[in-house]
Amino acid sequence: MQSSFNKYKTPLLKRLQQINLLLIVPVGFLFFISCGNYFKNDYKDNSPTSGKLRLYYDEGLSLHAKNQVFTFESQYTEAHVDMVESNENAAIEALYKDSCEAIMISRLLNDKEKKAFESKQFFPKYSAVAKSGVAIITNIQTPLNGLSRDEIIQILLSDGSLKDSLNQSIKIRALLDRNNSSVIHYLMDSVLKAAKFSGNCSVLKSSAEAINFVAQNKNTVAFIDFAWLSDVDDSITKANTGKIKFIGIKDKDGKTLQFPSQSSFKLGTYPFGTTVYVIRKTGDFTLAKGFESFVAGPKGQLTFLKQGLLPARQAERLIEVKFEPMQQ
Repeated sequence: MQSSFNKYKTPLLKRLQQINLLLIVPVGFLFFISCGNYFKNDYKDNSPTSGKLRLYYDEGLSLHAKNQVFTFESQYTEAHVDMVESNENAAIEALYKDSCEAIMISRLLNDKEKKAFESKQFFPKYSAVAKSGVAIITNIQTPLNGLSRDEIIQILLSDGSLKDSLNQSIKIRALLDRNNSSVIHYLMDSVLKAAKFSGNCSVLKSSAEAINFVAQNKNTVAFIDFAWLSDVDDSITKANTGKIKFIGIKDKDGKTLQFPSQSSFKLGTYPFGTTVYVIRKTGDFTLAKGFESFVAGPKGQLTFLKQGLLPARQAERLIEVKFEPMQQ
């Protein structure tokens, strides 16, 4: 009887081993698949509407960048954008060093920067998304309503002595928003033509700090991105209503004042206007491209419009006029 059992023992064990192997292989395959997803890099392996994106942006565009990201993530729930508040130089450097996939700043890359990117076989693409400008603000009690271009240069390059709106001598102190900001670069390149700021200019840590200082101290002016105060419904704008005012820039006639607004950006009458760009260096089927397209698309453009900036692309309004007589 024992020998009869041993006769079938070996084949039976082999059969059980084969069954165990068949069970183990699918389980191991599933484990391998799950591990593959676990170690997936969502910053590299993403799509236009899902994955992760790291976005650097100039501090002057903070309020608008945050609202664009909020709206984008609300629309595409599988997309997540890590935002890094920065300055213009640091944002471009981060894009160059592959620390991020997209940036939002108020200028395009210059020739030197383009050559640096090309040396690494990077050819960044971009979209113009909005129009803003460098705004000049002051305390409501400062006796200044407008400044000519020459007076602005005088404030930035000398001791700030000039005539106020009542033709009386006044000394104005200048505040700049942040080191290496788009505002500072604009003033240096387009206004001062590479001349250095005088000791009358102080660089603060942020636009918010500049706004707060002006609100509490008269005879000071701050140069900030208009984007910080463009939204009349924003808490910062409301908190400073009755405390600060915009200073107009005089036309050549010395009488007409131009203030930053959607209208002056549209007409091109505000002399310190700027363009906001989203710049990326990834491919067309990536989350960076998806975000760029969203901000440059209808919903992103409408968000800019509602917050007081001029959209770079405005939707066409087709109006059909019928000349048929109205029926009584």
